[in-house]
Amino acid sequence: MNGITVDTSQLDQLARRLAQAKTNAYKGALAAVKKGAQNTKTAIQTDLKGSSHPGIRRVQIRYEMHASATRIEADIAPIDTGRHREHGHTGPTVAAIAFFGTARGGGTHRFYEHGEQELDPTARQVHKAAMEAILP
Repeated sequence: MNGITVDTSQLDQLARRLAQAKTNAYKGALAAVKKGAQNTKTAIQTDLKGSSHPGIRRVQIRYEMHASATRIEADIAPIDTGRHREHGHTGPTVAAIAFFGTARGGGTHRFYEHGEQELDPTARQVHKAAMEAILP
């Protein structure tokens, strides 16, 4: 009995191309989210540097990237140095007052708004990375 011979080279080539596209799309998405996080961090710090309060001008912002096989995200937050606690203070940090205020005022600096401004540009970059990975 004669066996049937099937040429699977084109399927193998397609499988390799799809695997590479997935890797390229992931790398592009990771770079886009990182750039969006950095832009947000820079915008927040620029906003804080314009404060008339010296403590608020010293607030630092950081971001941490978190990535898994299906999710890429960045957490953006002020750095809590803990200095206010060293001096016996138990109230809100200077950063919290800068962004959210107290009963006596404050909260004049933007936080979430800077992130919202980066959502669309970041989403466009993620989309672009995916499309370029699939359709080179």
